[in-house]
Amino acid sequence: MSLVFHHGHGSPYSWRVWLALEHLGIPYELKVMSFSDKDQLKPEFVALNPRHQVPTIVHDGYALWESLAILEYLDEIVPARRLYPGTAQERARIRRLIREDEEHLDGKGLTPIYDELYKRPEGEAPDEARLEAARRKLAEEMEYFGRELRGPFLAGGEPTAADFVMYPDIAYVKRIGAKKPASKLEGILPPAIAQWAARIEALPFFGKTFPPHWRS
Repeated sequence: MSLVFHHGHGSPYSWRVWLALEHLGIPYELKVMSFSDKDQLKPEFVALNPRHQVPTIVHDGYALWESLAILEYLDEIVPARRLYPGTAQERARIRRLIREDEEHLDGKGLTPIYDELYKRPEGEAPDEARLEAARRKLAEEMEYFGRELRGPFLAGGEPTAADFVMYPDIAYVKRIGAKKPASKLEGILPPAIAQWAARIEALPFFGKTFPPHWRS
């Protein structure tokens, strides 16, 4: 098997795939894209992916992008260990949790906070009402996901695609809380989610995937 993984440090979508590759034990060649150098816009990469985004994998000459499509593909090519394990209903639940994370925890909670604190023109104050509404939504969703845990992880004793999709979002909550006091996210993680995140961070391959520029 020849698999090349095009990754960008700090991309939550790409981080999902890296965690999954390591969990599944798939051999791969890592190619880190530099966003500052606009590697994703260079002709050789656009020839692979006309959307010029990470993550992108090339498996035995087959190029694939979109993180959820990649996760499902990886699940199918490594049948010995699954990202979507169990019965049809159990697999459907994993997919539901992924969509709920993207739509609610990320889309309605984390993304507005990120936009207000990082995407406003320099010198322009964030919309405090929008920040507060997003904080409330984020706290509500994290409590919800805490109730969805089925043991150490979202689907039981082993992490699945749902855990690898949600973890980068929670990592961003923690990072924004530490870097941007105005976010008021410091300490917002409920105990169940804080403990779940610690279990992800204790996985033997986790440190390999952690964004290096976040270490400082």
